[in-house]
Amino acid sequence: MLRLSLPALFVFVSGAIAGSMTVPLDFGSRDDFRFASYDRYDRIEGPGWTCFSEPGEPLLPAKVYTVVVPATAGRVTVTASVLQSVSIGDGYSIQPAAVPRPFSAQETTPEVIIPDPSIYESNAPWPSDPVVSYHDGDRTGFRLVGFVLCPWTYDPATGELVLDTSVEVTVSWEDGSAAHPRSQSQVDAAARDLQGWVMNPCDIAACGPPVTTPLAAVDYLVITSNDYADSFAQFVAFKNGTGLSTELAYISDILAATPGYDDAEKLRNYIIGRYDNDGVQFVLLAGDQTVVPARSVYLECEGWTDTAPADLYFSDLDGTWDASGDHSYGQPEDDLDLYSDVAVGRALFGTPEQAALFVERSIMYQSSPPAGDWQTRAMLCGAGLFTGYTGGKVCDSIAVRLPSSWEIDKAYEAPSTQDGFTTPVDIINSGTNWVHYAGHGNTQGVYWQNYPYDMMTNSIAQGLVNGDKVGFHSSIGCHPGAFHSGECCAEALWHNAGGGAVSVMFNTSYGWEGYLPEMGVSEWMCVYLTEEVFQLSNGIIGSAFATAKDRRVPLWSGGRDRELYCIMDWNAFHDPTLPVIGGSTGIGGQETTPQGTGPKPILGLPVPNPAVAGATVRVPSWFAGQSATLEIYDLSGRLVLSNDLISPGDAQLTLAGAGGTIPSGVYLLRLSDSSGSDTGRLVVAGGR
Repeated sequence: MLRLSLPALFVFVSGAIAGSMTVPLDFGSRDDFRFASYDRYDRIEGPGWTCFSEPGEPLLPAKVYTVVVPATAGRVTVTASVLQSVSIGDGYSIQPAAVPRPFSAQETTPEVIIPDPSIYESNAPWPSDPVVSYHDGDRTGFRLVGFVLCPWTYDPATGELVLDTSVEVTVSWEDGSAAHPRSQSQVDAAARDLQGWVMNPCDIAACGPPVTTPLAAVDYLVITSNDYADSFAQFVAFKNGTGLSTELAYISDILAATPGYDDAEKLRNYIIGRYDNDGVQFVLLAGDQTVVPARSVYLECEGWTDTAPADLYFSDLDGTWDASGDHSYGQPEDDLDLYSDVAVGRALFGTPEQAALFVERSIMYQSSPPAGDWQTRAMLCGAGLFTGYTGGKVCDSIAVRLPSSWEIDKAYEAPSTQDGFTTPVDIINSGTNWVHYAGHGNTQGVYWQNYPYDMMTNSIAQGLVNGDKVGFHSSIGCHPGAFHSGECCAEALWHNAGGGAVSVMFNTSYGWEGYLPEMGVSEWMCVYLTEEVFQLSNGIIGSAFATAKDRRVPLWSGGRDRELYCIMDWNAFHDPTLPVIGGSTGIGGQETTPQGTGPKPILGLPVPNPAVAGATVRVPSWFAGQSATLEIYDLSGRLVLSNDLISPGDAQLTLAGAGGTIPSGVYLLRLSDSSGSDTGRLVVAGGR
């Protein structure tokens, strides 16, 4: 029998061949949602909700849930029973989902909304089942089941809306094949990553794969060419000195000794062998496509197509990525898993000088970064993206997930002003640790919508003078990470010896909009990345990047859609084992303290977690100052509760406010005082 995280939430039935989990969910009332108008249609919105619909389907709010089940679970099914529902009324005209556009389409491709006649001309309520999709897969030996649940039903014939206020979801499985043993280090790291993400964190230990002792016990595998042996021998020696077991392997040896259809498949097969036998957790592909092979995949969404490299091929090690056998890899029919098993980063270089710069900069950031305020400074850039919608939305969502003690500079484009266009470069030149570009892109950079256009381009990157005050750069823009198409903006940020970045996480193809005014997939993954690093004890950049992508997997429709496109084409160019200064590492979320600062607050694990709405939760809270503030935010960044603390110890947090009990969902906790902050996560169930 598996240990339960909360008896009222999860009930497991375990046996030799099958098992099940029951998940009661409460969705409150109409008052927990906002009704708005869009074009000539009605729209329902709510904090923490997303819209799952395909183009032409009614745009209704849904939530994504992920649970961990036994590692041997096979033939998973997810079903729902509606226990209680209420009619909201009739006469509604719910907006159909629009055809998605990439951000680079700008105003050249107007929004198209066409109702699906099979739904809007039918007498059948839609959707027919609250569980609109589910996906199961493996993350480093842990079996995950993600499902999307919509508690709303819309009848186009009458316009009636029904809200399922209470739903019981059952996750069932049969006994599958034996789980492959993993090293203790692999299991511990994966369990740590899942802690802030799955609904049943207390079941993680019971659901883990069997543990084995690896043959060579290698944590970190660095793969490059013999031409760069000197630089990366230094890199490997440094990593081993930090306690991370690291090994250097040469691509020529790998390709000569490993079977596979082509060089990329041979490389992936080699990584699989080291992952299975030696406990590898991190992989650095040390070199661009001229040094280490890349896997190009065909990408398509609503008529927009591209072929782009996807290093997820070397990270998700389940299956072959070619189940159809046509040697066209990573297609929907290839039985894709999409969850990352190892954290992969790629170093962008093709010359000895560029390789030496990558090694020098990566070692410097971890071992001897310059002191100063740059370590706690962020620069967030938001351009105009579509009519009435700007990149300021994703930037604001990132801002609330950064430590409260940080200086956060924002440069936002507004149609009525030219303010803020030159400020980002000035601030980046002075040193920044976290930078985001929400703009239009191509291989040469990311851009504002209007004059002077250039937000971060190859020429700007090549002229940066921030020296060793380098940080982490992410973007939602189209193509600035397309390293296979000549020198792209990501490469320019890495190849400037006078400044640039220590990490670049850019798209190799298109970034995609959401169901406006919702954020899109590209935006959410950048928000999740920030949340993982600074709030969910995932301050190692490779692990945070992989998890930010994994959290979108349950929303993939199973065919070609924007979810698959964005998960595939967001690539990481950095040392994946790099700890982010100021990020939280380890259970409990203690920050990596910037140089020259005092002790930070420490937020312990809430008890109980998950908690029942309206209950009182005990939150261990340590701080050295005279007072601190304990706050709860929903996932949209809205402050829900705030408590002033005058002494350290166990804070008591009642999950109710002026508007009643807090609705069920996932919430962010932040403990802050004058010296900084620490963060955590709380799951609330059964709210009304």
